[in-house]
Amino acid sequence: MSSLNKSKLPRWRQIKHLPKIINAKEKKLAKLLLSVIVICLLILIFKTYYLATTTVARAGGEYTEGLIGSPIFVNPILTQSDVDRDLSRLIFSGLLKYDRNRQLVTDLAKSYEVSEDQLTYTFYLKEGVKWHDDSPFTADDVIFTIASIQDPAFKSPLSRSFRGVRAEKINDFTVKITLAEPFAPFLGLLTFGILPEHLWYSILPANADLNELNKKPIGTGPWEFNSFKKDKAGVIKSYTLAKNQNYYGDRPYLDKIIFKFYGDYVSGVEALKNKEVMALAYLPKEYQNELEKYKNLNHHELEQPQYTAIFFNQRKNELLKADYLRQALALGTNKQKIIQEAFAQEGKIIDGPTLPGIESNTDIKKYDYDPQAAANLLEKNGWSLAATTTPEGLTNQVRKKKDYYLEVSLTTVDQPENIKIAEIIKSSWEQLGVKVNLKIVDKAKILQDVIKPRDYEALLFGENLGSDPDPFPFWHSSQSEYPGLNLAIFSNKEADKLLEEARKTNDWEKRKNDYLKFQKIIAEQLPAIFLYNPTYNYPQTQKIKGFDTLSIAVPADRFANLDKWYLNTKRVWK
Repeated sequence: MSSLNKSKLPRWRQIKHLPKIINAKEKKLAKLLLSVIVICLLILIFKTYYLATTTVARAGGEYTEGLIGSPIFVNPILTQSDVDRDLSRLIFSGLLKYDRNRQLVTDLAKSYEVSEDQLTYTFYLKEGVKWHDDSPFTADDVIFTIASIQDPAFKSPLSRSFRGVRAEKINDFTVKITLAEPFAPFLGLLTFGILPEHLWYSILPANADLNELNKKPIGTGPWEFNSFKKDKAGVIKSYTLAKNQNYYGDRPYLDKIIFKFYGDYVSGVEALKNKEVMALAYLPKEYQNELEKYKNLNHHELEQPQYTAIFFNQRKNELLKADYLRQALALGTNKQKIIQEAFAQEGKIIDGPTLPGIESNTDIKKYDYDPQAAANLLEKNGWSLAATTTPEGLTNQVRKKKDYYLEVSLTTVDQPENIKIAEIIKSSWEQLGVKVNLKIVDKAKILQDVIKPRDYEALLFGENLGSDPDPFPFWHSSQSEYPGLNLAIFSNKEADKLLEEARKTNDWEKRKNDYLKFQKIIAEQLPAIFLYNPTYNYPQTQKIKGFDTLSIAVPADRFANLDKWYLNTKRVWK
């Protein structure tokens, strides 16, 4: 009896004899139980690991994006298209840059100072920055780039913004820039990319646009030129950028970006459908329905400082000089219908010129859709309905006053979105008894044939104000002639004074108050009917993570947080 195991638990010597004792059915149950125990242990280990770790981005991977067009000048002071600007933004760095929140932050500059009189800007540059060819970046590059912008032979589109600006080198890493007069938006201009003097100084400015560096650029940005492919006609069809391993800032997770170029949006959309690219730089409204069934895409709806309006040219149509007529047209414009039918509720109805960074003045005169009030206003001023016969033999009701018929020509760009909106406006105005002649102009001719000569009575057009809220180029009376952008040829002394004073001070509250007063004047004078703020649709595959930009000023701003985008992940302990 003493040899018997007094413990209630079996010893290993006893357990190992179990297979000889239990029957086949019990063996199956034992195996099943053991499997369950192993599975439970694995699940427990996995859950413990999962709860104790988190997913983070892992470096690596290639990202492909489709663009419409082809690069011509991958040069920050010569760019002419969105494609050029996209590539230049990634390859080059500026003294300053805009972050994902549209706030100015330092880039090649580590800090800067502005003098009390707002005429002198001193920039202290980061040291140790290298160009992609491993040459050192210094103040000489900044001085050279500004001088090149100002040189007429270089033909830089930025030249007008730097008239009267003087840049001087204090030492290898300090630059002083002096203005002729205070200009509040000046800092926002200094986001242009800096050129490498050691590569460009021997190139004649007159031949700058012909140089190979415009296709194979050297910059200081987070991405460097790797290669491109051309078709038989010599047109660049794809362009590859590689991560700059020596970048002075936060290095991207992605290893490469491949841009593929398409001649039109039809081709670009097909490439996105077929997964030839992981994103399309922009998706026009007319193609959005085609992509609804593709659930692998994220559609980023980005806000932008752009508004679309109907600008009146009172010089071309004397009738439009009457305040009541512009008011009647405003009351007779169905903005809600435009948003519903042309934008599928994407976009925001506006009543005045919206300015980036400033909430619209709510205390302004508004013209909500009220066709009856519009008709009453016309009747009150002597415009009665009269029957007219069209060339097709149809009878229309058109308003007539003495021997004059109420007739307006509406001009816009030949794009599906604009045509749809113009047709809605035409229908709304014709219900009031206004005869509307639509003029659809090819987008390649709109600048030369319409905007430059101001050859329109009413122009349906969009204006992008950029990152700074300064509306001077669009509404000051001095900008009524091209290259000014005062499309309504608006002239008001009080508005001019507000715009002049606002751009001379860095006092943000004063600038904001001046702009709110300006908005009120515009609403009262009604030189244009403001319609809506559009959104910018940027479709990307769900494979790409990390995109969190909410607003852009120009399309290239979608890359504001590109260093945070990633394709690969890994788990790390919390």
